[in-house]
Amino acid sequence: MDLARAINSVDDAFFELDREWRVRFANLAAARMLGRRADDLVGESIWAQLPTAIGTALELRCRRALETQQDEDLEGYVELAHSWFSIRLHPWADGVGLVFRDITPLRTLTAQHQSLLVRLLEAEDQERARIAADVHEDSIQALGAVTLQLHQLRHYLSSPSPEVEAIEGRLSELVRVATDRLRALLFTLEPTPTNLPIAESIRSFAAQIFEGTSTHWSVDDIDVGEELPKVERSQALRITREALSNARAHAEATEVIVTLRGLDDGLEIVVSDNGLAVDPEAFVSAPGHRGLATMQDRAAVLGGSCAIEASVPHGCTVRVRVPRLKAW
Repeated sequence: MDLARAINSVDDAFFELDREWRVRFANLAAARMLGRRADDLVGESIWAQLPTAIGTALELRCRRALETQQDEDLEGYVELAHSWFSIRLHPWADGVGLVFRDITPLRTLTAQHQSLLVRLLEAEDQERARIAADVHEDSIQALGAVTLQLHQLRHYLSSPSPEVEAIEGRLSELVRVATDRLRALLFTLEPTPTNLPIAESIRSFAAQIFEGTSTHWSVDDIDVGEELPKVERSQALRITREALSNARAHAEATEVIVTLRGLDDGLEIVVSDNGLAVDPEAFVSAPGHRGLATMQDRAAVLGGSCAIEASVPHGCTVRVRVPRLKAW
């Protein structure tokens, strides 16, 4: 099989262009993409065949590739084909090669996946709101009533024995601790704000989580870059809030540093503490608890990652990568 027959046998559309952007060669897939015969395309300007691409990223990247002699990759919509393509540009001294791969099915799946994530997030927020309302209206109010009853009991006991006073004190303390834990639970059930900059939301979380402690915390967002879309931002915030809560509840850290760094395809969030953890094998959820596993699941469902590792000389680092959906 010669080279032309091989190129004509592939599904990807291929154009060979000269420095004046005239077609030297187009394979059968390229001709089908434009609704033309391959022989009729030879000698024609590619921009005459793709007039809606003039002034777009495709034209700009083609010219840049020819000038720099560096490969370029991008994605774009071809109106004649009514399809989205992944486009690879291969420059050489006297022209450019263009390879178009149809990614319309992949985009459709991505859109469906995004829609599913939105629906799941909305359902989760609704369920969290329902649970929060039940906790506030039932459990916390019931504990408040118990506190009042204990105060009344103390009033009616004019001369309680030391043993009775000790029991009453322990009961009051148990009620207080239970109430504080339920209020902390309400904080974790609150919907994550998606209309604020992510760094501002994280600072708000940290201020609430470390209130009343001696832990010093900071959020570095100098290199945060573009904001994440709503779904990705919400999941990233929930992962970060869980990491901060763990730093307070389990690590006994005196310093917690959150660093946000924009990536080409998304955002990296790093939460580091100087707590007690030293063994990476300790960074697993205890039986019956899914905090750490859920953090990793939330990242994975977005196509990202959540790595939990030991810090040097001690402590824990949670490194989260959240990809951003591409802007088409």
